[in-house]
Amino acid sequence: MTKIILSKFDRIDFRTTLENISVVESAEQIREGENGEAVIVLDATVENLQAVENDAHQTCIPSTMLTTDYQNLNVSVYFDLENYPFYQKAKEIISKEDKHKGVFRFRRTVKHVEDVSLLAGDLYVLAALLGDPHDVHVKRTDQFVTPAYIIIMLYFGSGTMAHIEYTVTDQERIEFEWSGIKTIIEFDSGEMRPVQPGSKATLPLTYSVDSILATARKVDQTIIERLNHFEMLVNGGANK
Repeated sequence: MTKIILSKFDRIDFRTTLENISVVESAEQIREGENGEAVIVLDATVENLQAVENDAHQTCIPSTMLTTDYQNLNVSVYFDLENYPFYQKAKEIISKEDKHKGVFRFRRTVKHVEDVSLLAGDLYVLAALLGDPHDVHVKRTDQFVTPAYIIIMLYFGSGTMAHIEYTVTDQERIEFEWSGIKTIIEFDSGEMRPVQPGSKATLPLTYSVDSILATARKVDQTIIERLNHFEMLVNGGANK
């Protein structure tokens, strides 16, 4: 069965990917048997997804493309935040702490107005690490005025809370800080620089195909309901 990953090409780190891959821009370029055992990386468009959504392929899609239509197909979903190496390292450290007591501060900036599904996916990933939030408070500015903000305060109980800030501005950036009982972790993607001396450019936010395959989850009703719940929280339509 052919494995297909839908992704924005600028999200894939081809240098650290060990899987044998074949990159194609359109589903029309996929020919049965021509790619051998390679994992096909396909441009993440609605048209391409519609062209490959059948049981003949094992398809991985980003959480931002997930709808209820895909729960009965051979489709898995992966989450942007979960695949970044810096988050995986932070998760490893936080998971070793007793009861995960502490404060998680997370800020993501994006270049254009995104569907709230991106932030809902981040909340899904953070809840998998810290537990289900007991209390959630959301504040939003006008999302059509740049910069636009969504600020979320989450209390998980037992001394654990999170402050999430989602901003639409002119750059892409992720910053977070974990203040635990014995551990403090800080990360800022804006401080990741290329090796070239004197370069002021920042490295893109990328992850490997290997990571996507390792973290992708089979789409089922539970995943869909949880993502719908987090989208409702972001939109102010539900509160725990």
